[in-house]
Amino acid sequence: MARKNEAHLAHITPQLRPLAVPVADLNPDPANARLHPERNLASIEASLRVYRQLKPLVVRREGMVVVTGNGTLAAAKRLGWTHIAVVLVDHDPITALGFSLADNRSAELATWDQALLGQLMAELDAAEVDLDPHWIEAELKQLQGVVPAFEPTSEDDQHDLDKLAPKFCPHCGMDIRQPPAREREAS
Repeated sequence: MARKNEAHLAHITPQLRPLAVPVADLNPDPANARLHPERNLASIEASLRVYRQLKPLVVRREGMVVVTGNGTLAAAKRLGWTHIAVVLVDHDPITALGFSLADNRSAELATWDQALLGQLMAELDAAEVDLDPHWIEAELKQLQGVVPAFEPTSEDDQHDLDKLAPKFCPHCGMDIRQPPAREREAS
């Protein structure tokens, strides 16, 4: 790759800079089933602003279509980035689709170790680390059960919430927007 102007790459961690391509060369996946509502994009944007780009997008060389990282690409565009680091793959469309779905779904299946999360949040508090924006900290505290769950404050928030999660779990039929009965009884 041709040497890029380092000023355009300051937001990319140095080890990834050789992988940088122009943002304008990339195409969001038109078949991306993953939605990126405002809350999600704001979170990605805040992370990129504070920590810079620490991991590359995965992009199909044919058509320069983003396989994973469509939300990151959208946030980078909002930040005015001209370049972003990518790993180019020569996957056929079906392999790329399979990887995209597996990558997104496997992340959703992770859970939090509540005790460890509490310790880590205490470490951040003790170090007086200011998470940007502040609602990221509130969402982490929600995971701990320290603050109530997110409640939509506008029609847009409600619409985003409705699109993000089905009302009922497809496996057990439980209302996933409600805490389990034992948590409701404790409150």
